[in-house]
Amino acid sequence: MIRTFISALALCVVPATFAQVLLGDSLLLTYTTEELVDWGVGNASNGIEIHRILYASVDPFGQPTVASGALVLPLVDCSFPLAAYMHGTILDREDVPSRLSDEIVVGYFLGGTGYVTVLPDYLGLGDGPGPHPYIHARSEATASIDMLRAAREFCEARNVDLSGQLFLLGYSQGGHACMATHRMIEAELGDEFTVTASAPCSGPYDVSGVQAQVMVDTVPYPAPYYLPYILFSYGYVYPGLYNNISDVIEEPWATLLPPLFQGNNGSGAVDAVMPDVPSVILVDSMLQAFTNDPDHYFRVALRDNDVYDWTPQAPVRMVYCESDSHVFYQNSVVCRDAMLANGAFNVQTVSAGAAFDHGDCAFPALLGSKNWFDTLRWPCALSSVPEVEVPTWSLAPNPAHDHVRITVDEQADGVFPWRLYLADGREVEQGVVQVLGGAGNISFKGTGHGPCFLLIQAQRGPVVLRAMIE
Repeated sequence: MIRTFISALALCVVPATFAQVLLGDSLLLTYTTEELVDWGVGNASNGIEIHRILYASVDPFGQPTVASGALVLPLVDCSFPLAAYMHGTILDREDVPSRLSDEIVVGYFLGGTGYVTVLPDYLGLGDGPGPHPYIHARSEATASIDMLRAAREFCEARNVDLSGQLFLLGYSQGGHACMATHRMIEAELGDEFTVTASAPCSGPYDVSGVQAQVMVDTVPYPAPYYLPYILFSYGYVYPGLYNNISDVIEEPWATLLPPLFQGNNGSGAVDAVMPDVPSVILVDSMLQAFTNDPDHYFRVALRDNDVYDWTPQAPVRMVYCESDSHVFYQNSVVCRDAMLANGAFNVQTVSAGAAFDHGDCAFPALLGSKNWFDTLRWPCALSSVPEVEVPTWSLAPNPAHDHVRITVDEQADGVFPWRLYLADGREVEQGVVQVLGGAGNISFKGTGHGPCFLLIQAQRGPVVLRAMIE
């Protein structure tokens, strides 16, 4: 029964279709370049504004709701890439980026070096009503995508130029949200967004397998509050999963825990009443059934929120630390292996430090990911070129090997310079193409470039065409 409900829910929940997503914004802070450098952003190249954004989204059941987040706007004349940072686990609804929580610093590093950056609070946190659907992949994605839409409206209203590049980043729960967002964009919204690259860090991508081990282990775990958080969250998202919390949680925790998950407590308040071994709180019959039945109703719900078994088209770099005792690094290994087996061509895993635990892993993982993004982003001069294809120009075959044929459906005969760029912005080849009768051929010296951008200096201005050079 629960499996049928989950399948039906997945079909009925769709991204928001509001005519206007942005509902309001308020300026929170402004930093100059010098202030950012003094603050600790050593390579800051511009000042920033931090805004609180209120926007329209949908709840886990596809109904209209509102959500909030922080937007960091670079104060410099440029064509900006758009970046999204998804935060880690939060219980207190006020401990979010739009309230300038600790993780807003990620926005300072990105915004201070020229990324328009959004940091969604997620549903049910910040200004969002209702409970937070913790580790619910689809609502993490819709909340993040709708904030990206709101950011585009914000930038359009202020004549802020966006280059078309999109970078996704997240840590811990945010790693899961980052992966869910990337997957939804490529599966459902390819005509609206194109992910340039994503860097999910230390995320529970295999929640039904690797990370679910926490439920059955009989050893201490450093963050016991994760388990009841998921139990309460899934009881909300999947009605019928259990009739009463006492069906899955033993006393005294069935009485002690619910008041602590009302959005006004931190993790410390929950861990203070939790045993060191989280599985102790579970009703024994439920724990045994979950352990022995691969299709137990709760494992089915967890499986609905796995985010590893798909095939990304844009580059994915998962960063982890082997000594992470909160979110096991094997999540990244399972995810990488599944994606490569599915045929993904640009997925990798990177260790940010074998000796680092979950908290210590965050800074090197996120800074390394940001530095990777810097190698992929277009410089201002190139990013001012429209990234979308001009409708009258096309190329074939695509994928290509050593040549492509360029066609244009209007009179555009002439000799036009072209340059071929890798997805990371590096130029690899250049030449000229002669167009006669609306067509011309381009031959490449090298092959195996992968995803590329072909820039043609046409009569009406530059044209950028996407190409896969195998």
